[in-house]
Amino acid sequence: MIRTLVHLAAAAATLSTLAGIRPATAEPVTLPGVEERAFVSRDGLAYRIFIAVPKVPPPPEGYPVAYVLDGNSVVGTLADIARGGTLAQGGIMDPAVLVAIGYPGDAPINMPRRAKDLTSAPATPEQGSWTYLTPEGTGGADAFLAFIEDELKPAIAASFKVNPARQALMGHSFGGLFTLHVLFTQPEAFSTYVAASPSVWWANGAIAQEEAAFARHLAGHLPKESPTSRKRLVLTVGAYEQELHPALRTGANAEATARKQAERRMVDGGRELAARLQALPGAPVDVTFTIFPGQTHASAAPHALLLGLETFLAPQPRQPPVEAGK
Repeated sequence: MIRTLVHLAAAAATLSTLAGIRPATAEPVTLPGVEERAFVSRDGLAYRIFIAVPKVPPPPEGYPVAYVLDGNSVVGTLADIARGGTLAQGGIMDPAVLVAIGYPGDAPINMPRRAKDLTSAPATPEQGSWTYLTPEGTGGADAFLAFIEDELKPAIAASFKVNPARQALMGHSFGGLFTLHVLFTQPEAFSTYVAASPSVWWANGAIAQEEAAFARHLAGHLPKESPTSRKRLVLTVGAYEQELHPALRTGANAEATARKQAERRMVDGGRELAARLQALPGAPVDVTFTIFPGQTHASAAPHALLLGLETFLAPQPRQPPVEAGK
């Protein structure tokens, strides 16, 4: 029997070679329409920056730009959306420059780096489930935002014609938490914010203090009447982020995971946050809250990315050119 399997394997290898398939010399797959730049910040931190650029010329005001966090894990999805989601391909989105901010290496998630970059408050000792995250290894969100604002954005603007008034920040989990942090502390940095499954529980809900300060500031600085001055927040969560998905209830750690999800209150926390922001006087933030049916914390991420881009890049009416002398 073993000899027969060996012969079959040899025959399969021969057929593969004849067909031009050579596993031993396979080359890495490239993503058409996406370029990668190695970027080292002024602080000496290395980043992988993936950029999807439209094939069509920019509009007079420049391309809108979406900055997406955890770039290693989302660049493939972004490439697909860039190729087929715009109006030119029969999609429903304006063409845009899509910038995915990643880290060196091929791992989809670099937890030590993202934990530092994407949290504004340091880890708290009572968060025992995050034992490898320390106060020293967290709480660097302001430095990361400074990198985006002072280094990355100027580099993108120097390379492409972009619209500084139409820019978005998009993140999931810790990335969603960072997105809320930027909205609450530097709202003018972006016009649209997409916070997918934000970790609002982090550091005993420290983001609530930033939200309260944001609300107090807005109370004395209501936006102008023009709807373009309002910030837009797309807030999303998976239906099974607060309770365990049926397919996951038989795992070895199912009970502990279910207890952790219940304590973190991702669904209720997102719903309550949306309600508070929607109730702010003057409606300074255009908030939408979406629960993705049947989705977990992980599986909700691509749904949120597509919804966020469709919201941000919904075609805008163009003003007809003014004829000379009119």
